[in-house]
Amino acid sequence: MRPLIDDTAITVLRGELPEFEDHYLDLVDIYDEDLTPEIVLMELADFVANLVTGGGNEITLERCLAAIDELAASTDDGPELVAYAFLNELPLGIRAAVSAYFGPVAANLAERLYSGEGVEDRQASDPADASGTAGAPPASPCGEP
Repeated sequence: MRPLIDDTAITVLRGELPEFEDHYLDLVDIYDEDLTPEIVLMELADFVANLVTGGGNEITLERCLAAIDELAASTDDGPELVAYAFLNELPLGIRAAVSAYFGPVAANLAERLYSGEGVEDRQASDPADASGTAGAPPASPCGEP
């Protein structure tokens, strides 16, 4: 028998993000009883990246990042889950684009997690930008005016 998994993180996310429900149900179909909070958070990181790159709804983006902050602040393993399975999974350019939307807990985790990423890392992701400003957040990360 599989060990019990604390699914509090999944419950928090499902309650806060009805827009993510279809993605969650797809994961249930794929993983069944092997679905873990880590997998759900990794999928949410991909969902957020797609919102930013696809010009998605900024309100949905704000809700996603508010839910991440709530999760990190309200569950025992929330900070580790958010750092490992969500923040660590965000692509470099997306991190910069959404950083202004992090709540205080997620912002603190991101600062600690990303503190070793300097100008060299940004230049490696966009060698054409020697100024070190690659990945600077646009006015709206979802491409809205």
